[in-house]
Amino acid sequence: MRYRPKRRELPISTRIAYIIYQIAYHFALPLAGILALWRARKEPGHLHNVSHRWGLGPVGAKGGVWVYAASLGEMNAARPLVQEFLNDGQHVLLTHLSPAGFDRGVQQFGNNPQVTHLYMPFDCFWTVQLFLRRAKPAFGIVLEIEIWPAMLIEADRLSIPMFMANGNLLPNRMKRLQTWRRHGLYLYRLFDHIFTRSQDYVERYIATGVRPENISIAGELRFDTQPDPALLAYGRNLRETWNTTFTFMIASSVKGEEVILQKIVENFLQAAPQARVIWVPRSPQRFDAVADLLDSCEIPYMRRSQITDVIQSKNKVLIGDTLGEMDLYLGLADVVFVGASFTDMGGHNIIESLSAGCPVIMGPSTYGIDFIARPAQKAGVFETFETPHALYTHLLSLNEDLSHFQLKQKKAKAFAALNYDTAKFTFKFISKLISYKNGS
Repeated sequence: MRYRPKRRELPISTRIAYIIYQIAYHFALPLAGILALWRARKEPGHLHNVSHRWGLGPVGAKGGVWVYAASLGEMNAARPLVQEFLNDGQHVLLTHLSPAGFDRGVQQFGNNPQVTHLYMPFDCFWTVQLFLRRAKPAFGIVLEIEIWPAMLIEADRLSIPMFMANGNLLPNRMKRLQTWRRHGLYLYRLFDHIFTRSQDYVERYIATGVRPENISIAGELRFDTQPDPALLAYGRNLRETWNTTFTFMIASSVKGEEVILQKIVENFLQAAPQARVIWVPRSPQRFDAVADLLDSCEIPYMRRSQITDVIQSKNKVLIGDTLGEMDLYLGLADVVFVGASFTDMGGHNIIESLSAGCPVIMGPSTYGIDFIARPAQKAGVFETFETPHALYTHLLSLNEDLSHFQLKQKKAKAFAALNYDTAKFTFKFISKLISYKNGS
C-alpha cells in the first residue's frame, strides 16, 4: 500500500490567508493572459500548451515521480536527481513554470519514454486538484525555492508526500516572518522532508517551523551535473578563431548592473586590446538591451545566433543570445563574472563555472551563494570586489599574468570534484523513507 502522510494542520490564520489568496488569484487570472501575451513577444513558448495551465495535458504513467523544476536553473539542478529515478526504473513527470525550463527538460530527457513533460497549472485549487487527480503521483519533489500555496496545500489534502530538493531559503526571505507574508513561509511545514545545502539553511527552515528531523544537509545538486564535453570542445575551437589571449565572461547579468558592466567592459577592452568578452545575460529579455549598451559605446560585437564556426576577430564581444549552451560559452572563457552581485540580489549560480574549470569573480552581494562561495574563496577560486574599479583592476592583472589564472583554473576543477553525489544521497533517502513508510 502506498505511503500516505497524515494531513498537516496549518494555523487558522494561514488557512484564512489561503482562502483570500485563492479569491485574489482567480480575479487576477485575466491579467495572467495579458502577461503571457506580453512575454510571448520574446518567448513564444508562453503561448504554447495552454491546456496544461488548466490542469490538462499529458501526465504519463500513474504512480510516477512528480518533479517541479520551475525554470531553467531549477531544471539544470534537477537533472542528476531525475536521472537517478530513471535509472531505478521510475517514470518521471517533469513540470515547469517557464518556457526556458520546459525546453531544457525536453532537451535533456525528450527522447526518454519514461519522462513526461508538462507546464504546471495555474495555482487555483481546482486546476491543481485536477492535475494531481489525473497524474496520481507517488510523491512530488520541488526544486529549490519555487513553492506555491495551492500546489502544496492541495497535495497535502490528497495525501501526496512532498519533498524539497536543493532547498534554497535565502536570508532576505526570513524578514517575512515578521509580516503577513509569513504564511508563505509556513508552507515549508507541508514538506515530508527538505534537502538543503548547509547548516545555515537548516536553521532558516527551523525558524519557519519545520522540525529538525525533517531536514537533511545533502549538498548542491548542480555539482553532480558535469559540463557537456562536446560543448566545451566546441567553445574552445571557436576561441581559436577569435584571435584572443584572454577571455572574460559575464554570466547571468541583470538589468540593475548592466550599465556598470558596460563601463568595465569598455575600459578593459581599451586597456587590453587583445582580450575579448563573452556576455551572457540572465534572460532572453536582456539580449537586445545588452546589444544596445554595446552600440552606445561603439564596441563591435556578434551574437552567438549569428555564428557557426568562426568568430571574426574584429568583434570584441560575443553576446550569448542562445539558451542551453552555457557550456559552450564556458569553453571560450578564462574567468567568469557572475551577475546579480553588483545589485543587492545575492548573486547567481557559480557552480557551472567552477565545474568547467573557470575561476569566478563577483561584486559584493553574494548572500544567496555564501554556502559555496565561502569554501570556494578559501580554495582560491572565487573572489569578490566591493567596487567596479577594483574588479576592473583585477581583470587587468589577470590579463598580464596568464600563468596565475591557469593555476586557478586547475584549482577550480579540483574544488568542483570534491562536491559530488548530492543526487545519489537525495534519491536514496527518499527511496528509503517511502519504502519504510510503505512497510510500516
